[in-house]
Amino acid sequence: MLKSLKTEIKIILEEGSSNKAQGNCFEDLIRNLLSTHQYKIKQNIRFTGMELDLLAEHRQRKDEILYVECKAKEKVSSIELRTFFANVFHHKADFGYFFRTNELEYDAGGLLVEYRNDERYKNLSFFEPEDIIEMLLNSKMIFEPLQSLKPYTISKKVLVVTYMGDFLIYLINESNLLPTKFIVINAINNEAEVTKNVIDLISSKVSEINKLEQIFITKGYSEPRHNLIESENLIETISEVQESENWYDYLPASSKNKHFVGRDTIRTQILEYFKEIHTNKSHKRIFYLNGKSGWGKSSLLLEIKGRCRNKHYKNKFFTVAIDTRSALSDNFVALSFNKIINSAFEQGFISQNFFNQTIEFTSTTDLLTSDSINEYLKVLKSENKYLVLIFDQFEDVFRKKDLFKSFYKFLSDVSDKKPNIIVGFSWKSEFFIPNDDPAYFYWQQAKEQSREFIIKEFGEKEIDGIIKQLEQSIGKLDREIKNRIKESSQGLPWLTKKLCIHIYEQIQQGLKKDKLIESNLNIKDLFEKDKERIEPDELKGLKLIAQKAYDGEFFEISEVGESIDSKVVDSLLHKRLIIKSGINYNIYWDIFRDYLVTNIIPPIGESFLLRQGVNLCLEVFLLFDKNEKVTIESLHKRHPKKIGKTTLENILIELRNLGLVQKNDEYYSISKGNVAITNDGFILFITQKFQNYTPYLNLKRRNLVFITKDDIVNVLKETFKQEYQDKTWETYALYLISWFLLSEIDIKTKIVEPRKGRGRSRISISTNNALPRMTFNEILKSVDKIPTGIESKAAADLILLGIIDDEKVLTPIGEELKKLNILERAALLRKLAKVIPKMEKIDKILQIHPKITAKQLIEMVGVDFFGGKAKSSKILYASSVMSWLKSK
Repeated sequence: MLKSLKTEIKIILEEGSSNKAQGNCFEDLIRNLLSTHQYKIKQNIRFTGMELDLLAEHRQRKDEILYVECKAKEKVSSIELRTFFANVFHHKADFGYFFRTNELEYDAGGLLVEYRNDERYKNLSFFEPEDIIEMLLNSKMIFEPLQSLKPYTISKKVLVVTYMGDFLIYLINESNLLPTKFIVINAINNEAEVTKNVIDLISSKVSEINKLEQIFITKGYSEPRHNLIESENLIETISEVQESENWYDYLPASSKNKHFVGRDTIRTQILEYFKEIHTNKSHKRIFYLNGKSGWGKSSLLLEIKGRCRNKHYKNKFFTVAIDTRSALSDNFVALSFNKIINSAFEQGFISQNFFNQTIEFTSTTDLLTSDSINEYLKVLKSENKYLVLIFDQFEDVFRKKDLFKSFYKFLSDVSDKKPNIIVGFSWKSEFFIPNDDPAYFYWQQAKEQSREFIIKEFGEKEIDGIIKQLEQSIGKLDREIKNRIKESSQGLPWLTKKLCIHIYEQIQQGLKKDKLIESNLNIKDLFEKDKERIEPDELKGLKLIAQKAYDGEFFEISEVGESIDSKVVDSLLHKRLIIKSGINYNIYWDIFRDYLVTNIIPPIGESFLLRQGVNLCLEVFLLFDKNEKVTIESLHKRHPKKIGKTTLENILIELRNLGLVQKNDEYYSISKGNVAITNDGFILFITQKFQNYTPYLNLKRRNLVFITKDDIVNVLKETFKQEYQDKTWETYALYLISWFLLSEIDIKTKIVEPRKGRGRSRISISTNNALPRMTFNEILKSVDKIPTGIESKAAADLILLGIIDDEKVLTPIGEELKKLNILERAALLRKLAKVIPKMEKIDKILQIHPKITAKQLIEMVGVDFFGGKAKSSKILYASSVMSWLKSK
């Protein structure tokens, strides 16, 4: 009946009880147990709910003192064992007893072996859960019906000490992978009735019995349980992460089919981590990939899996990547672990000759304790081979009530016991778990046990790799359209692939390559095209699947034919708009799923580099007449400056990129719409175009006082992934400045026009809206640091005051200021500040209300007068400004 039996003690406390009341169950148990050994409690040293430190005196041997420490917690650490030894010594006790209800951490287990084998610690006794239960049985404090239990194979025994009584639970395994039934009896009176209220209480704390069938073996039994969920009796499907069959599939890129591109650095880092574990240089066994949705986490996991199959790694690591979205119950982790074990046998990673047992698990949460698993782990260790079990879409675990507990227990056990198992998972960085969510603690603990690998955006190499796959399908592309893909994708892996698939589908539908430059690559339009290419009943089904997945429920195979017709499901699968994971259906991408539900696209602007000056483009735009089709030769003849034909072609490409001009065969015309072929029409169009332009959005987000050429260069480098020389980026920044200054966008007033020739830079009209950011004294002190030692924040104020230009060169006013003494400098600075329009307004208010506070000033001038988003930031800003006008 009993093999190597996993044993636990659970203390179930009353909700809302005080610390002392909460500890009553455990306290009574320990006190009663000590009394059977002729000890009485002399002193409570520490009492905190579920932990007791006691001093006890032997009733017969009065001078014999026992120090007792009790731990009712999930796992006991090595630090707690060392503290126990120190406390025995400190209290000058003759003996020390250490009671625990559950497991030891791995390091604590090693330390305990040392203590038990060292003569110096012979006065210390450590009682494991099975020892405590055995002592209770021997002392006739509890009983178990041994004869009635004989027919059953028990995988786990739990003593549950509750405020409603003490009970023994047995998990029964009927030659299955996992226990399927359980027995519960009253531990004090085996024949006493175990009521439904007791079963419900125990089930709320011992989750392993929730889905199991109850067996009744004594006269005292409760009514049969009817709360089993019918769907949970289904066989749970463990689905591996699916791989793409073609590069244009929305499934994760297949390593086997050579669809995976780039990611050399992070791939090398992960494999190096595996090697560190293999050579005992790292003791961590858990890792996770952290990245945003659509950044290629699933594809990278498949690449790691593929790499582990090459000749260098195939005899060291065996990898399986599981799609967590197919999880239905607490059995999922155990079934996934079993899958990798069976796959390792089937594929010859571990020879069946070395292991002929049937794999069994103690329970859904105890996956490393059974005899069969321990034997299997010994084989892995002897051959120095590792199983690598990876869970993709791991955040979905936290969408399902309590499922994360079984995952966390597995991660924690692997971390503690350090078997030849590596566990990995992917994590969507946008997924947020609130602090008050029960899962928050488990997630934080899982992160602490793990090695993190951060997935970054695509670089130019990765984007080129996707474009190369596109070209292998449709032939060579012009440099302009390849640049357009790179710029529009902004380094986002999902968007790069989406754009290339969109172009591939357009070519398949007959669009000529020279028309691609005019394609609208706005992501919302791409998603709308996905919706347009399906029938109304398909769109309805698609939205239903999206809504269920969004809510964390998923559309299941059993619902096909009921909620959605099977033909519709087949069609959506064929069109690659949905994918199947186990028995669940889901939208091909989380980003598209969220769009179908919320109609909100990710906050991604339209991206393109402007490679021509705005005046050149305006001149060519004005050459057109409405509804006219004209050749490039005709435009060339019309141009008043007789520019080169190649230059004209490049300008026309820019206008087509913007959507102002279109080309049909050899003829150019103004794109359909209500764009007036005038200066004002051009300005209105580009102003509207820039509202969703990524560099503009990024500049606006920074809330800069001034926007210099360097600021724009930095934004362009962050937005676009091409590897250009610094001079090229500066050229593009100058072009963009010219476009911004001609437009009517709101940040125009902040732009510092680049210096032409000698003299001070001209600051657009931004002084109308600007104010100093730093205090009067801070700027006064910074004058001596000009030009090399000033901070960027101070530089902006010095530019505003006309002391330096945008290249931090002293203006004539600045040169004069440097010659003055400290008092003269202060006077000149105040004078320069007071002529700034906004400062004039504040000065007038201060003259009327000299004792006004910063908060009152904000209320008087309006919240939009000062910069900053938070009210506290505006108050600091106002205080800095007031320091200029209140200075003496």
